[in-house]
Amino acid sequence: MTESSEPAEVDGPLEQNLLLARRVIDAAQQEMADKARQRVPALRLGAVAGAFGVLATAATYRMNVLLLEKKLPPELASFVAAAVYGGGAGAAALAASRKWKGLPPPLPTETARQVVEILSDTD
Repeated sequence: MTESSEPAEVDGPLEQNLLLARRVIDAAQQEMADKARQRVPALRLGAVAGAFGVLATAATYRMNVLLLEKKLPPELASFVAAAVYGGGAGAAALAASRKWKGLPPPLPTETARQVVEILSDTD
């Protein structure tokens, strides 16, 4: 279903306002969907950060503690394993945060700006 780029024939101001409102809503929805798609990579990095956090408490953590206990005291082995997994989770979270900050806010700012321009031109 495609819309014509030419304005439709409308009978009165109410129909004009309804048509304008419909177009603004459609444009705002499209803009928000586009901005949401831009955030997918940052969300993926956030998921990686979460996975590293889970790994810190999983069986892999315990296996590493057991391996480190062969060379280090148990307390130090546990601390080293936690620091390594925590560092991985922190690095992934930092990367996700930096990617997230570089994106525009997920609001229809461009559509709102266009509506303000249209309304100020008609005055």
